[in-house]
Amino acid sequence: MPDHRRLNRREALGLGAAALAAGALRPHPAFAAHGPALFELGIGAEGAQAAAAGWRTTRVLRAPRRFDLMGLRWAPGADLEAQLRVRRRGGDWSPWVTLHRAGAHRPDGAGAPAGTEPAWTGTADLFQLRLRGRAGNLRARFVRAQPTARAARAVTARLLRRHAGARAAQAAPPRIITRSEWGGDSVPPRTGPEHGSVQLAFVHHTVTANDYAPEESAGIVLGIARYHRDSNGWNDIGYNFLVDKYGQVFEGRAGGIDQAIVGAQAQGYNHASTGIACLGTYSEITQTEPGMDALARLIGWKLSLHGVPTQGQVTVTSVGGPSSRYPSGTPVTFERISGHRDGDQTSCPGELLYGQLADLRTRAAHYAGPVSGAVTVRAATRRVRTKPVALSGELRFPDGSPPTGAALDIQFSTAGAAWTSVGGALCGADGRWAATVPLARSGQIRAVFNGDGARGPLSSPPVAITVLPTLTLAVQSRRARPGAPVAVSGTLSPPPTGGRVECLLERQVGRRWVLAQRKRVNVRGGRYATKVKARRAGLYRVSIVTPGATERLRVRVTSVTGGASA
Repeated sequence: MPDHRRLNRREALGLGAAALAAGALRPHPAFAAHGPALFELGIGAEGAQAAAAGWRTTRVLRAPRRFDLMGLRWAPGADLEAQLRVRRRGGDWSPWVTLHRAGAHRPDGAGAPAGTEPAWTGTADLFQLRLRGRAGNLRARFVRAQPTARAARAVTARLLRRHAGARAAQAAPPRIITRSEWGGDSVPPRTGPEHGSVQLAFVHHTVTANDYAPEESAGIVLGIARYHRDSNGWNDIGYNFLVDKYGQVFEGRAGGIDQAIVGAQAQGYNHASTGIACLGTYSEITQTEPGMDALARLIGWKLSLHGVPTQGQVTVTSVGGPSSRYPSGTPVTFERISGHRDGDQTSCPGELLYGQLADLRTRAAHYAGPVSGAVTVRAATRRVRTKPVALSGELRFPDGSPPTGAALDIQFSTAGAAWTSVGGALCGADGRWAATVPLARSGQIRAVFNGDGARGPLSSPPVAITVLPTLTLAVQSRRARPGAPVAVSGTLSPPPTGGRVECLLERQVGRRWVLAQRKRVNVRGGRYATKVKARRAGLYRVSIVTPGATERLRVRVTSVTGGASA
């Protein structure tokens, strides 16, 4: 139950003492670049004093600014449990909520942050913690999201009214609140999207408070996005979609709701799935009827879009990771609509929501489109260097007619560019096909049946292929005098993004390489050239670095030139 007390004398004195501890209340300088949206407060001795044998409640603490969402961070190796309650100045205390340890919502191959998942608090100024265990360097991390979300909603509402007629005339997926509408333009991804495939859907919960109003949901999504990107250091929000208890659906990770965007939601399986998170905690309550209907509509549409049924099972290969239940290379069989716990070591999406998944599969089937006709494409590897890409797949026609001899067009596209033909293939009696195509740069591949008069066109979901660069490096001499320039040159194919490579000159100091010079070098016609200069004698390492490739050579700098290379 909420605590309706006003601040008592002990709490007020605690706040006065906290105000004197300027170091504790000063936002961490690492977050200054992110402005007031994300900030930090050192808890200091409160974490060190937490008793391992029982719970200890901190004094009332004042955040540096108002916040809407909060989590904890600590030094690696800590063993700490934490609960949180908040209040606005002059308001009432919220109920105590558990801050869950950061777990299996993460990119493939990444470790978990040392700390907790964030908890949505609503707008607050003051907070208290209950702690059990110990943690070094305990910090509270805060996100302020509601003002940005409200401003985004106001702008979007005007645009929607202006273009209401045009929107109504378009055939569209379930009503999905876009990133611009919930304020996602204020938290752009660090890099462009990565494309995978959608073979199943994972259902999650965000482990945040359940007592939120419908107009707060956009701010919750924005708060989670800021925490995932700026606190966890991820590229973007981890989930592909989010659904609230009122049935509102939100676009999550950027890249296109109709694309197979790789998220950070189910470690080991992000490359083969889409992830939908329910706002709230569903360990002790079930998802609402509007929330279940929205989940069913969204998943039915999304899986059908990628030629996948909502019922039945599929086997995908785990790529492993600390949170995955299965090591890399293990074939794992999932329901087409699975809970996060089915693949990772977590209790997500909560005991009661997990129990609703059988009903969700039945509901989603009612909203699913036909998937009997489909063409698929698979790549033997999604990362290649110079050699052609081996592709394969299957073709099935909706009417069940035999695909023997059906011609497929293999098409290629880079981000935002038109699809162009790069090869072709003929299908066998069982619909299977294979082809080998050369690629000069990274992009997406798809297989297209263009139709033959009796049967309509079909297109596969795209598969992303990364072409790793081929890089060479040469130096004028492997020995040089101090202060003498050393010519560096080489080739690079395909040309790098931005048209430049990075050249590093490092000096060996003990077992370490210490940076002595760094420069950006232009690449023209597939070739680059520059000069480096070592000021003092020693063993140096020259490196040319570009995304996907690095080449290194060593140079000995002495007062005497000539002789064998180092």
